[in-house]
Amino acid sequence: MVRSGRNSWVTLRIALFGPFMFEFAAGLRDETGHEVHLFLDAATLPRSLAHEPLIRDPTFATIGPWATRSAILSPRRAPITRELAAYDVSVVTELGPVFARYSDNEYVFVPTGWDLKGGPFPLRTARTRPRGRGDFSALLVARRLRSGIRGASAIWAAPFLPFVNASSALGVSLTTTIPQPIDTTLFSPAPRREISNRPLTIFHPSRMQFDRRRWTPSSGQWKGNDILLRGFADVIRRGIDARLVLIERESSMDQEEGRRLLEDMGVSDRVIWLNAGTTAGYSWGELVEHYRSADVVVDEFGGWFGLVALEGAACGKPVVNQLDRVVMGDLYPDGHPFVQASSHREVADALVRLSDPQVRDVIGEASRDWIMRHHDRAVVAAECAKRLEAIVTK
Repeated sequence: MVRSGRNSWVTLRIALFGPFMFEFAAGLRDETGHEVHLFLDAATLPRSLAHEPLIRDPTFATIGPWATRSAILSPRRAPITRELAAYDVSVVTELGPVFARYSDNEYVFVPTGWDLKGGPFPLRTARTRPRGRGDFSALLVARRLRSGIRGASAIWAAPFLPFVNASSALGVSLTTTIPQPIDTTLFSPAPRREISNRPLTIFHPSRMQFDRRRWTPSSGQWKGNDILLRGFADVIRRGIDARLVLIERESSMDQEEGRRLLEDMGVSDRVIWLNAGTTAGYSWGELVEHYRSADVVVDEFGGWFGLVALEGAACGKPVVNQLDRVVMGDLYPDGHPFVQASSHREVADALVRLSDPQVRDVIGEASRDWIMRHHDRAVVAAECAKRLEAIVTK
């Protein structure tokens, strides 16, 4: 609610659009007195939400064919633009800026990756799409996205290098950052189990993108998975009984190269490849069990982090990754729990250290505590509401 007079309060109407806005919307609905509604495009509805009952609640979410070709061609007349226009303020991601631009209301852009680093730059993304007609569509989307991003009231994104580079190329500035909210009731530690002689289980659910001829760290698309694969092989050579759990994905463009690398290093028999049985991947309800059954979660090595790190930490697991120290120091002055490694030898050293259950317990508990203080969706919702209130009442 926003104070409108000396003793009166006004309830804001807040719209959210995009496949990664669910936790923001759920947090705002549960933790504030504002009216909140989530709009999800049917064609890009993520599998992660498959078991979320809230998306079937019409008072909370509307799923529709919002981001159609005709809507992108004429965003001013698009049905989703009319929907957003009925709210005081919108929080959008993915193609959301295309439509929020014409809603005549304030809107905030919260980029998740492609929508800032790739979509506005069609030449950068050429290798990831079919050529020909796909190029025309990409040019149109890029033009619309650039306009929408530049018109946003604010851009909430952490100042990691890929986002800074992309925003600079667009001639805009990152306004501030907003922590990614996590459902810490779902992503939570499993009941403590007895220590057994089972192998050290390492879970790495990220896409395989490590070919430096195709990906660069500055683009945010390079994940450095080969650093983990080589480090894992080193761990096995050091005599640690370990297994690596990976996920097969159609979008893992270096997946076959990863298989060959594991084979060449003689450790493929220590690797488990999970397959969700659908190109859409796992739901959150399914994925959380894989986090809980792991001993260690490994994120990426490109200098920033995403949901893998946060979900693993929320489940009380030590997370290994490589992060920009300066940016993390600015974002989290009180520190963070992630175990840092930037080479395969450092990964191996970290995993050997984490083969000690007591070490894992200490870091895992610190990880869960850090998530609760910074990324629990109730905490994020309070901060999000405060900022939206300031935008609407400025």
